[in-house]
Amino acid sequence: MFSTNQHTAPNESKIVVAQNQCYELLYDSVKNRIYFIIKGFWKNKEAVPHYLDDIQKALKLAKPGFNLLSDLRTMITHPQRLCRLHIEAQTLLRKAGLVRVASVEPVDRIATLQLKEIMSESQLPLRCFTSCKEAEAWLSNEK
Repeated sequence: MFSTNQHTAPNESKIVVAQNQCYELLYDSVKNRIYFIIKGFWKNKEAVPHYLDDIQKALKLAKPGFNLLSDLRTMITHPQRLCRLHIEAQTLLRKAGLVRVASVEPVDRIATLQLKEIMSESQLPLRCFTSCKEAEAWLSNEK
């Protein structure tokens, strides 16, 4: 199961925006970075009723030019009908001024394929990694 690590753990500059059994959203005001952690399997939209609202809450904290670290390691393939929900969330992020996305790929290979399909449709400025440490380093060296 998901365990918080040094890159996604709340600290003095990180605000917990949302935390439930399906995902966590944090915002780091010093780095102007949103951290998004998907946990496990999402059965349907009813499992994540506040997902888009929580994304909006994080966006109210972020300044234009923010970046995103998506930790998807524990994600399990979602039903196809949830893909549209993810695309909608990514569109909100992009329109709010998202500059770069570092995505830590799921261990579930089918989830990885699903994610690549979603990302290609939403056209986010994305780079994939196998660890949070690599993703964090890449985002921190953006200048």
